Amino acid sequence: MKRNLKYLLLGIIVLGVWQYCSSNNTSVRLYISSPVLIVEYFSANYIDLLKALAITSLEAIVGLIIATAFACLVMCLGFWKPKFLEFILPIMITSQVIPIIVLAPFFIILFGIGLTSKIIMAAVISFFAIFISFTQGYKAISRNIHELMTVYNAPLSFRIKEVYFPLAMPSIMSGLKVSATLAVIGAIVAEFTGARYGIGKNLFVSAIRLEPDMMMTSLILAALLGLALYGIINYIDKKYGFWYQ
Repeated sequence: MKRNLKYLLLGIIVLGVWQYCSSNNTSVRLYISSPVLIVEYFSANYIDLLKALAITSLEAIVGLIIATAFACLVMCLGFWKPKFLEFILPIMITSQVIPIIVLAPFFIILFGIGLTSKIIMAAVISFFAIFISFTQGYKAISRNIHELMTVYNAPLSFRIKEVYFPLAMPSIMSGLKVSATLAVIGAIVAEFTGARYGIGKNLFVSAIRLEPDMMMTSLILAALLGLALYGIINYIDKKYGFWYQ
């Protein structure tokens, strides 16, 4: 409770200083607007802003789900053929040398400016953190457990469902928390390069038109979206991962 009050007090102080500086300095107001102007802009344009938020949220959530599903599939293949995991891991690490963000225009050309290109970008940019977390969680499982499964000749489906995934869950959830925010970044970056609607489109337009009210409102909505996705993953982690908390 005391910690929450400290955060609340800090937020009030930051908003107060921000409003004071914006009210007394034209340059500050031109760059980062002010809390009062942001509230006024949101009140006047909330329908369009919420529509953009909904579209970006859809892109980020679907992209995160696809990345998680694909990571699960790759890991299941790795459980089935451990040598496959050893083979593909260096390839995955090497692929991160390429700045993933620069692929956004390529996806736009390939899939158009609709939702598909944004979803794929969100999935690609969030996949690696999930996959590495899966891998580290699997490698952290004691060798004795693997030997026990071999001694009892446990079926692969039983090993994956009842042993490997539960024991790797702490690492998996940590990766999902990181990827939740990366998915939002991926969707917004893809919207920069071409989109009809979305938070990224608003940020791009506001930079060109020099509209700080739109820019700061969109930034706040993007931050709230990332925080919401992180909060959902954290809630799931606490609800179903209570045994390792």
